[in-house]
Amino acid sequence: MASEDVKTSEKAVSTFVNLAEEAKLAREGVKAPSYAVLSICKSLFAGGVAGGVSRTAVAPLERLKILLQVQNPHNIKYNGTIQGLKYIWRTEGFRGLFKGNGTNCARIVPNSAVKFFSYEQASKSILLLYQQKTGNEDAQLTPLLRLGAGACAGIIAMSATYPMDMVRGRLTVQVMGWLRRLLNIMA
Repeated sequence: MASEDVKTSEKAVSTFVNLAEEAKLAREGVKAPSYAVLSICKSLFAGGVAGGVSRTAVAPLERLKILLQVQNPHNIKYNGTIQGLKYIWRTEGFRGLFKGNGTNCARIVPNSAVKFFSYEQASKSILLLYQQKTGNEDAQLTPLLRLGAGACAGIIAMSATYPMDMVRGRLTVQVMGWLRRLLNIMA
């Protein structure tokens, strides 16, 4: 009973705050976006920022991975992770660790945004179906249902951003072809 009162109070406060924000915007002559649009924008923004930050955090490792993949097997510069990162630091400096991060972020930010939003929507829909099927309004998502929501989110995100991934792949192959020809000439 007390938890119902808390939920009702929280809902009332939330409604009051939303009404106050809409009234303020109306005085300023701005039409307030609907809650659904605002929620979607917040979710997409949060997912995009999370994707960009995480990709930037691992950018040096991502760059080293690509360099290890395309290095000339007759002239090995990178023997391992630590040695490779030190070599990049010595030869190219701090900025060298983050080369190509912009294009990685241009691909991963929309992907993460769609994935984050899709997961939220899929988990809400799956939970609603699960609650209806079991007849238990207090039912929560099980790990298996969360896995299903994550799979749905991954499928939706990859379907939405696949064209960008395909372009990135083609550009990478073209650049690698150019790099291989240059390495063969130098070898």
